[in-house]
Amino acid sequence: MENNQIENFFIAVDDLINCKFLVAEYKIQKLLQALANSDEIVSLIGECLEQFNRDREFAKAYIQDGNGDFACNMPEEEYKIISLVFCTLIDIENKKIDFTDFVKRFFGKEGNAFEEFINKMIIPFRNLIAEAFSYKKILDDKIENVEQNFSDEEEFDNITEEDQDAFIKTQKIAVQILSELEYSKGEKCVSNAMIICRSIIKTTSLRDSEITYSLALALKSCKLKQVKFLVKEMCDILEI
Repeated sequence: MENNQIENFFIAVDDLINCKFLVAEYKIQKLLQALANSDEIVSLIGECLEQFNRDREFAKAYIQDGNGDFACNMPEEEYKIISLVFCTLIDIENKKIDFTDFVKRFFGKEGNAFEEFINKMIIPFRNLIAEAFSYKKILDDKIENVEQNFSDEEEFDNITEEDQDAFIKTQKIAVQILSELEYSKGEKCVSNAMIICRSIIKTTSLRDSEITYSLALALKSCKLKQVKFLVKEMCDILEI
């Protein structure tokens, strides 16, 4: 039953991502209803909120610079991203934030303001929750997007096909390791390894071999028996 509730949440998020601006507030309402129906997602967000200072983080995220321009600076910490987006959506639902004004003010400087809002807030929110529950469909979609990015030869002329393939394979293995460790939470080394794997997934698009190699070495030093063959496979690909 819980798996169906989690599935319904991701369906609701994708409905918001793919909708027109005129019906976005309705889709936000449906998203929050789906979220509330999933005890596991509610528990995850509750844990994130325990460490979250709402007023301070809102002040840091939604800013006005010296030129009078408004901007949204998303936090780097994963729990802060989840908490910030959740609290913002709740405020929109409760009419504490005027949705139209909010989107135009903080995301309308260049291009499509609603699209920028979706890309900057909703998709990272969805992906982090997907990673937390090893939701395969979202994680697979992320890998496909990375593979598509690598296929643009004109943009990455300096990267060989072999290097591209190594980055993609490394990211896929990092996703597999996350899935394997999902049920081993609690140990400090497991927590560290999951942080490293998320960092590998996030930084793969940079195509920076030094970053990827350093993270793989850090993962290797965790010495986790349950994923040792996956870690070895990653290190073999990177020739470490």
